[in-house]
Formats: sequence, C-alpha cells, structure tokens
Amino acid sequence: MAGCQTAVSNIIMSIVVLLTLLFITPLFKYTPNAILAAIIIAAVLGLIDYEAALLIWKIDKFDFIACMGAFFGVVFISVEIGLLIAVSKT
Repeated sequence: MAGCQTAVSNIIMSIVVLLTLLFITPLFKYTPNAILAAIIIAAVLGLIDYEAALLIWKIDKFDFIACMGAFFGVVFISVEIGLLIAVSKT
C-alpha cells in the first residue's frame, strides 16, 4: 500500500486499476495457464492461516472437521461445494 489516506487517493487508485485491466490484461492471453496458476497459488499460500486451524483443532474438533471439509471442498471441487460441506457439517 502507498500509505494514502484520503478519498481522492482511492479514486486515483481505482482509475489506475481500471486502466491496468483495460490495457495490460490482454497481454495475459499469451501467458501459459501453468504460469498463471503458479502465480495464483503463490499469492494464495500467504492467505492460509495455519495457526487459526490449529486453534480450532484445540477448541473444537467438530468445527475443525467442518473447516477442513470446506477447505478441501473448495480446493478440489468448487467454492459452492466447499460452502455446502461447511454448512451441512455445522
């Protein structure tokens, strides 16, 4: 983040993102899918909170099973199935 705190900075940032999407996104057409997948996986690995999963394991085993069911459902099947697994287990 740039450290900006005003509403004008949000407007400028949204314009920059819009221009980036308009003009740079077509270049991804030539990028192999394996490379795009590797970029996404590398970005998502930082979002996984292992400590929270261990805390859920220590507090309630049933919630941990629901958490892992949702995680594996989303990763290996689809978001809808992962959410369905989580909701059905709770």
